Amino acid sequence: MSRVRAPSIAHTMSVLQAIILGLVQGLTEFFPVSSSAHLQLAKWLLGVPDGEHLLTFDLLCHSGTLLALLIYLRRDVWEVLKSVKMMCLYVLALIPLVPAYFLLKPLRIMASQPAYLGYALMATAGLLFAASGKKRVNPTKKWQHVLCIGVMQTMALIPGISRSGSTITAARFCGWEWREAARFSFLLAIPTILGGELLEMMKGHPDGGVAPACYAGGFFASFALGLVAVRFIFWVYEMEKVKPFAWYCLGVGIFAWAVYHG
Repeated sequence: MSRVRAPSIAHTMSVLQAIILGLVQGLTEFFPVSSSAHLQLAKWLLGVPDGEHLLTFDLLCHSGTLLALLIYLRRDVWEVLKSVKMMCLYVLALIPLVPAYFLLKPLRIMASQPAYLGYALMATAGLLFAASGKKRVNPTKKWQHVLCIGVMQTMALIPGISRSGSTITAARFCGWEWREAARFSFLLAIPTILGGELLEMMKGHPDGGVAPACYAGGFFASFALGLVAVRFIFWVYEMEKVKPFAWYCLGVGIFAWAVYHG
């Protein structure tokens, strides 16, 4: 009996397409708009066949933005590592991800179907609209606040739900200011992304025949644009100009709904 092999896309995914996808990842990873949803839509627009065979490529693109984040927040990372109290807060925020990832796997797989992408993006828009109307009350990092942020982060396991959008929204409802909420969210993203990539790599996904130049193009494109995007988004949160992202998610959500339901 012949084995079923993953489709080879070495000839259907060009280096230019890989660079474009890397740029999409670099631009949207730090914006509250769901990078996973944008990568999925970008592949559809570019005619790149999506699937498990592209997971290694996607992970490398995420590694590029992770490196950009580590460079930008290197001093903050060091401050966290020097404080046992701060490290405990981040560990507490990560705890809800464990049962959500393993115990809710059937629900997570069902909600990850393309048919739900538009709804998830519109849900992200709703979260951002709601957070835009909140005012700062108490910036203290209480353990209840941190746990709430961690619970909200589990929603981002669904493509279309922005990880940064959901966690920053939770922090805002706890009374945090935008910039402090963003700082905590992005520092929390570092172990979250590292852990997620480690779990996926352990599964041994096929590479689908992707050319090495595509891997390099996607990684360096996401890294380079990520360095710019992470600086820009902190300026956005400092200026509290978040509502345009809510309108954007609403528009893209309607577009995604039309794509997969039209």
